[in-house]
Amino acid sequence: MSLKTAPFFNKRLAINITLAASLLTGLASANALESAPPAAVGLSATKVQDFKTELQRRIDAGEMPGAVLMVVRNGKIAVKEALGFRDRPNAAPMTTDAIFLVASMTKPIVSVAVMQLLEQGKLSLSDPLSKFIPEFKDMKVGVEKTNAEGKAELALVNAVREITIQDLLRHTSGLTYGYFDDMLVDKLYLSNNLYDPDLNLEQQVAKLAKLPLKYQPGTTWNYGLSTDVLGRVIEVITGKSLDLALQQMVTGPLGMQDTNFWVEESKFSRVAFSNTNPATGNYLTKPPLKSKPTRLSGGGGLYTTAPDYARFCQMLLNKGQLDGVRILSRKSVELMTSNHLPAGVRAVKTSDVSPTPENGLGFGLGFAVRMEAGLATYLGSKGEFFWLGASGTNFVIDPSEKMITILLVLQPDKMYPNLRLMRNMGNSIIAD
Repeated sequence: MSLKTAPFFNKRLAINITLAASLLTGLASANALESAPPAAVGLSATKVQDFKTELQRRIDAGEMPGAVLMVVRNGKIAVKEALGFRDRPNAAPMTTDAIFLVASMTKPIVSVAVMQLLEQGKLSLSDPLSKFIPEFKDMKVGVEKTNAEGKAELALVNAVREITIQDLLRHTSGLTYGYFDDMLVDKLYLSNNLYDPDLNLEQQVAKLAKLPLKYQPGTTWNYGLSTDVLGRVIEVITGKSLDLALQQMVTGPLGMQDTNFWVEESKFSRVAFSNTNPATGNYLTKPPLKSKPTRLSGGGGLYTTAPDYARFCQMLLNKGQLDGVRILSRKSVELMTSNHLPAGVRAVKTSDVSPTPENGLGFGLGFAVRMEAGLATYLGSKGEFFWLGASGTNFVIDPSEKMITILLVLQPDKMYPNLRLMRNMGNSIIAD
């Protein structure tokens, strides 16, 4: 660089630094949705208090450690409450910016990233998984049979067709988790140490591809490692690790500054903890990670806050955009929030939130969708979509009411009761 160009360079550098600083300031200021009193958005302040009172009763009884409740309606935060303890053994009070392990609430975020790749022409829902991970080309399906001695044994048959990207998004891939059932394929998952913490995502998925499927692809809704595999597909297509890909594609553009697969040391004082096991004194959920894990679980590894997740939900409620930033097209969100389980597909029912006709539920691309106003055993609306995490967290997005409800609680033994509580009391606060 010559001395003649140096002043111009320095001036331009100063301008760029100023613009960057302004951008960062704008991003930080955009990290909070506007607030409004409940009555201003058609909610009952009395019913909101009733909901808080019931949560506090459960906290006082020792059932629930603490909770963050957030309700957003018409784009305004009407309820943002922290109750109980962020860390009960240490008497640390809950805060509205507490960081929770949200487990399977990770899945919708990964699913949105997959839909971005679809919009970019880098994959299609009909693409076979083997197009991106060749090890899944010729899969076998494990069929249990009874041998001459009366014992169950596993016979391997060819998969009738390949797993598709759509199968992974809607959980009809034939993959399972291994620890929700006791069939022979489940036992194979566990005996092959698929959850070894020293395995990275590429290694875990490669190991998984060597095991038989539990069901023929496309025939059965079964909750399993499908979204974890999608996380690896994202890595293969983008050439980036899953944490960086999600940060660049979803969480960064949305200003979700507290969402990641681990918690930075500077934020650790905001981590929420579960109750402890009286017999051992250990927390019921695994301790938070202070550094990047070896394996990035697209199916359940994210930590986040209620304000962060509310921004993600509001983007979906807004048909793919928030604060002038478009994450997905309106048509992609419409496709994601439609039922993708064809007639005749069997669902392995584990609870009253399983996507079965008797529950009035289907499954879209990343979350359950409500197909009927009735049949489900809790309040809600036709067209709402939702999911929950095994740690005890859950959310629902109701387009007809223009409403988002998030209840973050680390209570793994009460995840379904807490979902019903949130849906019944959360819907009861609607006053208009």
